[in-house]
Amino acid sequence: MRCPVLHCLALAAVALPLRADVEVGRILVKNGMLFTLQADETSPRKGYLLAGEDGKILRVGYGDPPPGIRATQTIEAAGKFVVPGFVSAHCHPYQAVTRGLATDQPLGGWLDTVRPYRAGIPAGDSYYNTLFGCIDLLRHGITTAFNFNDSNGQRDVDMEAFNGELASGIRFVHGYCLPVRGTRGVRLADFEAFYAYTRPFAKRAAFLAVGLGGYTCAVQDEDYTLLEGEIMARYGLYNEAHYLEAADPAQVAEQRAKFGWFAAGGELGPRLCFGHLVHPDDEILRKIAASGAGMVWNPLSNGRLASGVAEIPKMRRLGIRIGMGVDGQASADIADPFENMRSGLYSIRARYQDAAILAPRDVLGFHTLGSADVIGVADRVGSLEKGKYADFLIIDPHKMETGPVFDPYGTLVLACGVPNVERVYVGARLAVENGVCTNPDFARICAEVSARMARLRAGPASPAGHPSGRR
Repeated sequence: MRCPVLHCLALAAVALPLRADVEVGRILVKNGMLFTLQADETSPRKGYLLAGEDGKILRVGYGDPPPGIRATQTIEAAGKFVVPGFVSAHCHPYQAVTRGLATDQPLGGWLDTVRPYRAGIPAGDSYYNTLFGCIDLLRHGITTAFNFNDSNGQRDVDMEAFNGELASGIRFVHGYCLPVRGTRGVRLADFEAFYAYTRPFAKRAAFLAVGLGGYTCAVQDEDYTLLEGEIMARYGLYNEAHYLEAADPAQVAEQRAKFGWFAAGGELGPRLCFGHLVHPDDEILRKIAASGAGMVWNPLSNGRLASGVAEIPKMRRLGIRIGMGVDGQASADIADPFENMRSGLYSIRARYQDAAILAPRDVLGFHTLGSADVIGVADRVGSLEKGKYADFLIIDPHKMETGPVFDPYGTLVLACGVPNVERVYVGARLAVENGVCTNPDFARICAEVSARMARLRAGPASPAGHPSGRR
């Protein structure tokens, strides 16, 4: 017969709360080389990370985990790198189905080639193309992206793309693009309808914000930019404007002449960043720096399309905030942040003939916390810090052997690549393992995309309705 006293004591023990010095999380990563990307980080070193059930970081620190930390799952990361998920501040994920086109063309010729594949697409294509592109970003270690959908007023296309982003598992800012053509009333109504559509999803952790994906570069009416400024002020949105990308002298002159529109519309400030910014003059750079605006560097696509090399050292000296993006998966072809960092680093060193002008730590910072900063989400992603989302990569430098680790930043940026990425976590949940997406529908998604692309390859639709200069 059970002793009543002992039975009561046992029940009481079960009911007692955990000791004050005990902290329980969903996942504990320990003994890895921690790249926090916090501003005061001098060098990565052995540490730990504890994430909670809400997908946010509870603790992060160097050395061994303190006594009393518990987790449902513990990952032993000895000999491995623990790195914030990459943030791509400039993406066009729907383009993942049109890679390898116009291989000898600059921006204008490339646009003329890919544009017909976007025209008049049937229902469902925007959803699957975007879903596929976002999963492709995840497989390359990109856990947060600013995504341009470029629907040009096709509301169903924008909504499908938004749903594809949600279904992919990536964390995202949806870059809504006002129609290039149309009256102010039409443009505003289109934005407001889309914005209202997104509101029921506002509490979804993956959906960070609606942003504006600006195309002042492609319009002839200043009211487009003035309306952007009005929307930014009314809804508190960030805007990333495509600007000064192409090397064509006529386009450069035309776009430089429009710079005043940004100030006139009230856009020029910390909530504006410029995508590409390859051909500004010194006066434009000084005004951008003084306003607190940022820029997004896209070296892979800028090289592929012969657009030029952004003057990153000059921008840094002026204090312009810098992020990085892999751009479209048809203009850079591969959504690889490692290649993007290296391409940018090497192009700058070659241009200035100075091997010390830009360091691996610099470009890693641009592609993580810097990118999060310029698109307005650095309070939630971009570094490994308490309270931010537990979006991180486990990278094994010996999975594809890189040799001894003399300089952690050097090994990570210069020697590692996607094959070294062992696991990708979004909100402390495994999204990719050894290059394989954990989404149970991934095989079906790929099959669906392949079937739709077979139809597309048979002959692109008419390019009617697609404005010049749009992606």
